[in-house]
Amino acid sequence: MLRSEALIPCVLPGVGGRAQAVRLLIVPETPEGSRPTAKKRFTALPDMAALERDRTRERQSGFTLLELLLVLAILSVLASIAIPQVAWLLGDRRIVRGAKLIREELMLARVDAMRQGRILMVDAILESNQLRVQPYFSLADSVNAIDQTGTQSALLSGAEQAQFVPVIQDESKIRQVDLPDDVVVKSVSVVSAARAMEIEQATMSNQAEGYSQPILFYPDGTTSTAAVMLMHPEHGQITIKLRGITGDVTISDVGANQ
Repeated sequence: MLRSEALIPCVLPGVGGRAQAVRLLIVPETPEGSRPTAKKRFTALPDMAALERDRTRERQSGFTLLELLLVLAILSVLASIAIPQVAWLLGDRRIVRGAKLIREELMLARVDAMRQGRILMVDAILESNQLRVQPYFSLADSVNAIDQTGTQSALLSGAEQAQFVPVIQDESKIRQVDLPDDVVVKSVSVVSAARAMEIEQATMSNQAEGYSQPILFYPDGTTSTAAVMLMHPEHGQITIKLRGITGDVTISDVGANQ
């Protein structure tokens, strides 16, 4: 019986798809009737080079100290570039958020003036982040106001004439509004009107204390024509405009400080 051996590469399942050296032992068939059909035996030999590569790969799977230091240096450079940009964007959004807050307060004051039937005032402490909303109590409140807190003399003199006669103001009705940090009221510009002169004169003492000229909201839905400018020391300024006839409130784009 002849034997022949050959070393051929083949792929065996279960070993990661890696080629293994296989010794193939072939026994030729005998004539019919003498012996059964020849059998083929396969003996898988380990691939020493592949095993050595696996050991080397396992030893090199970690990170060296130099690689970690290099990654930390790259992250530090990226952080030094990104953090100032993020801070700038947050500051820009802060002044826009302050402008939207004032817009909401102006719109709410207009609605409250119509609902309460009395004049409301909005003023601010200049160079600060504080505003206040308060009603203006007058003799006409007994006729126009929903709570009728005025006196009966308004019935004799008429509500129009008594509207500008002040009475003792109730400080508990004052509502304070705070703007975001570092956002201050730079200026409040109000267009003078004949019907607002008496109220402005009655509130001159407030302006002496650092308050701005008041923005007035009337029970008929009209308001003072005014502009409120907010400023951030690093991110510029923004203006909120109030149209007196319609009560519309608009916000400008953020501009550079002047």
